[in-house]
Amino acid sequence: MTEGVPHGGHWPGPAWLITLALLFSGVIIAGQQYGPKVIVTSDQVAAAVANSPLNPSLQQYAATIGQLAINVESGGNLGIYNGTCCTGVLQMNTAGVEKYCKCEPMQYANLPLQQQVNYWAQLTNANANNSIVRGLMQMSSFGGQPVDGAMILSCIQIGPGNCAKTLAAGTCATGAGADGNGNNFCDFAASIRGGSAASSPSNGAASGTGTATGTASGAGTAPVATVWTPVSAAAAFYNGAGVDMTAVHDAVTDFIAVAAMLWAAWVAQAQYFCYRRGSINLLTLKTNLIASTVLTMLILVITLT
Repeated sequence: MTEGVPHGGHWPGPAWLITLALLFSGVIIAGQQYGPKVIVTSDQVAAAVANSPLNPSLQQYAATIGQLAINVESGGNLGIYNGTCCTGVLQMNTAGVEKYCKCEPMQYANLPLQQQVNYWAQLTNANANNSIVRGLMQMSSFGGQPVDGAMILSCIQIGPGNCAKTLAAGTCATGAGADGNGNNFCDFAASIRGGSAASSPSNGAASGTGTATGTASGAGTAPVATVWTPVSAAAAFYNGAGVDMTAVHDAVTDFIAVAAMLWAAWVAQAQYFCYRRGSINLLTLKTNLIASTVLTMLILVITLT
């Protein structure tokens, strides 16, 4: 047996390399902190909302937005990413970040509080006239609940697309339009009013800004919260799969790149030990190494472009 070759001359197969690639990819996917862990208070968030370009009719709910940012969305963490779609103190969806900040989530996570809230405010203002929301505002009640500020906010918070599914079902007792935690917009309305707590919406939209007593009526004067209205392929993918398309693309790309490099390393080691055993000559070793390197580079180029 040639010295240095384990297992009676047989180099182990690529299973351990694939395992390493999976572990490496898992680390990438699991990353949560995109920026420095700067923690702000609800009063600081409320002050930033008051100083933002948010519609004046909504700025009166600044204190509530501050409380919900801390208690529901991010715990006041400016640099947090939820692992699937959303970033920052008010958990803006990746598509919303790209549209209004014109930056990547990691860049957004490094912005100071006021800038994050300013982009959030632009997103809120842009969704104030959504047709699904306007239709709900014309109702006096739905599913046995009053159509008040809490319900209007929850409709926007969970996403007009999901809200429309629940409305189409005609009842609050349905899984249609529910988020990844099984909550529909009726559940979020109950939570805002001070009822049973619902989990934060899976699309990472900013929390509703209604008061616990429901200050808005069904006549259409309810305050409007923020969520990105699905209009793109990325939004359609997220609504169907529950995972941000960019995050999936990045994870798959990272996995393929790592797997390709580990495969190339395994081939090189295997060829070297074949040469050490005398199974191949030096010319064949060089030829095989060049071929495997070229193939690996092609895989990386195709994957990363």
